[in-house]
Amino acid sequence: MIYLYALCPNSTETNNLPEGIGTAQVEVLTVGTLGAVIERDVDIAQIQKDDAQLMAAVLAHDRILSHLFTYSPLLPLRFGTQFSNSEAVTTFLKTQGETYRQKLSHLQDRAEYLVKLIPQPLDLPAIASDLKGREYFLAKKQRLQDHTAALNQQADELQTFLTDLATQDIPLVRSAPQDHEERLHVLLSRDTDTTEQVIMTWQEQLPNWQVVCSEPLPPYHFAA
Repeated sequence: MIYLYALCPNSTETNNLPEGIGTAQVEVLTVGTLGAVIERDVDIAQIQKDDAQLMAAVLAHDRILSHLFTYSPLLPLRFGTQFSNSEAVTTFLKTQGETYRQKLSHLQDRAEYLVKLIPQPLDLPAIASDLKGREYFLAKKQRLQDHTAALNQQADELQTFLTDLATQDIPLVRSAPQDHEERLHVLLSRDTDTTEQVIMTWQEQLPNWQVVCSEPLPPYHFAA
């Protein structure tokens, strides 16, 4: 079986690559200007029968992609992509080549970033300790109203930001929130200085959120 990691330009070098899933050398099989990063004699179906082997294979898959992406445009393929032999890979490259060449061209100078939007803690004043009876009740009621208003402001701020983002032609995949964090997979410049400026602008638009950006990643969510 032939395991496929990614598609890339045919000029991509595979020297000094980290260890792959199996024992064979990771290589690039090319058709025209398009290449497929492959490893021979890897049977994922067999590996999936053992949890430890499966985890090691997943880590190796990501390790290879991360290494290649440091110096080459890349179209990551889903973990587990394999073909029966090299002729099947060649046929795949010939029949789908033009589509993938266009995608590689589109991604040439871009990278995926995971952007986390973390709501800032609400800083509401404490209820005065000397309040009693009705005054305490009214102060508690007011604090609850202020808390609700602050939450609504955060939500409105986020919705306005996402609406504006949709008009800017920035490729975006929104994941399910985790622990109240919003998670966005966005396609931005591979140049980290340029992307940092974008993130700073977003932070200014979201004063009640903390904007945290990952390092440049292979375009996992934008290769399909």
